[in-house]
Amino acid sequence: MATSKTSKTNPTPSSSGSSGSTKKTGLIIGAVVLAVVAVFAISFLPGANEEVGAEWGEPVIEGHSLPQMPNDPQDTTATGIAYPKVTGENFDGDTVVIENDGKAKAIVFLAHWCPHCQVEVPRVNDWLNAGGDVKDVDFYSVSTSMNSARPNYPPSDWLAPDNWQIPIIRDDKEGSVWSAYGAGGFPFWVFTNSDGTVALRTSGELQISQLEQIIASLN
Repeated sequence: MATSKTSKTNPTPSSSGSSGSTKKTGLIIGAVVLAVVAVFAISFLPGANEEVGAEWGEPVIEGHSLPQMPNDPQDTTATGIAYPKVTGENFDGDTVVIENDGKAKAIVFLAHWCPHCQVEVPRVNDWLNAGGDVKDVDFYSVSTSMNSARPNYPPSDWLAPDNWQIPIIRDDKEGSVWSAYGAGGFPFWVFTNSDGTVALRTSGELQISQLEQIIASLN
């Protein structure tokens, strides 16, 4: 009888402990998985801007790309070549088109993390606000190389209408528009004549006097 009683009141401890431990571990793992899924879902909610390139666009490029910009602050290797047409959107979702419409153009490619761009933008904006002589030249800008892990993000705040009055196109995550125009160093300017061909490309900051001189030379 003693043996039988002992057998009933002392079930195998290892089996019971293992079952409880397994259940507890399962609950912990389940909670961790749910937490990870929740964080992942939040990061991709509409309007969440934490992922790299949240402000990328989907521009459409038509025509041939220009040759690669050489390591030269002022380049003429693309002079006389037709520039590609670009249809894209600004940060408000409005359509912006860069195309051969019979007018000369000044197109600047900007990266929000570039310190030289951060100097160039207010300087050019102040010049335009002061009545800068742009002759019959249309200005455009392309926001490219966007990355939420780098400084001065998001570019939509930096290039807000109060700070930057020039029409903007958002480049895609591959930098397709930037590449199609030669991928020069930032700020990267492409100046075109009214016949739809490139006049000059420049890489790096431009002083207003230089900008005025180049604009005056466009036809």
